[in-house]
Amino acid sequence: MRFKDILNISKAEITFLVIIVAITGFLSAPSAASKAVLLVPLVIAGSLASMSAAIFNNIYDRDIDSKMKRTASRRYYLDDQSSRKFFGLAAIMLVLSTFIGVITINYLATLFILLGFCSYVFLYTAFLKRRTSWNIVIGGIAGSFPAMAGWAAVTGGVSWTALYIALLVFMWTPTHFWSLAIGLKDDYASAGVPMLPSIVKEEKASMFVIINTVVLIIYTLLPLFFRQIGVGILFIPAAVVMDAIMIALILKAHRKLPDRKWFRQAFHFSNVYLLAILISVWWIAL
Repeated sequence: MRFKDILNISKAEITFLVIIVAITGFLSAPSAASKAVLLVPLVIAGSLASMSAAIFNNIYDRDIDSKMKRTASRRYYLDDQSSRKFFGLAAIMLVLSTFIGVITINYLATLFILLGFCSYVFLYTAFLKRRTSWNIVIGGIAGSFPAMAGWAAVTGGVSWTALYIALLVFMWTPTHFWSLAIGLKDDYASAGVPMLPSIVKEEKASMFVIINTVVLIIYTLLPLFFRQIGVGILFIPAAVVMDAIMIALILKAHRKLPDRKWFRQAFHFSNVYLLAILISVWWIAL
């Protein structure tokens, strides 16, 4: 079990995004700077839980991953013998995450970390993914809990700001994942996964992406009207710029159909989109 193999099946890129969301929730909380030391255990506990969830996801999905070009290489890391070893590693990671959270942060933050793990492994992977085209919509809640964990690590509670950041990630997820799924429509169809773009015509799937992106854009502007949402003065300018680029790329991808590569471009930019908007919130703590 090599370190490189662990990184590959623990989805390091997803863990990175999870940590950015958690840090955003943390830094948006009052007096976050005075409790900056808690960022270390938050990042460690969050990373361990995220990596553990990804490993369990990959073990559970071994049968369908081997049928998809994007994930076929995972079969080289996960045979029957290595799967047992990785299962044990994932279990240890989860226990360590919980221990670190309870001992060094607080119970509520640890609960949110565990809810993120459970919603990804049990709700999305085991229950929704193979049963419904709403899989990524409902399952997207897994990406919301890190924001709640970050805020709770500082305050021991929840707030409108934490809920707003959490729902921002939730609203972003369909645009992000459906853009990928349109580009990989044949992959999901061959694996029998009812991802929305694999069971409807491309034009219809594209319209769903456009609609979700418009709703997402409207959502990013809510702090203009609700003072309870404290995301800082840089958030709206950053959101307006990134919103404009995001919708332009989505509309371009829609016009270019049936060439699906433009949706892959939109998918990659969606990561930059979320990253830029979230980091704009960090200014509050500076």
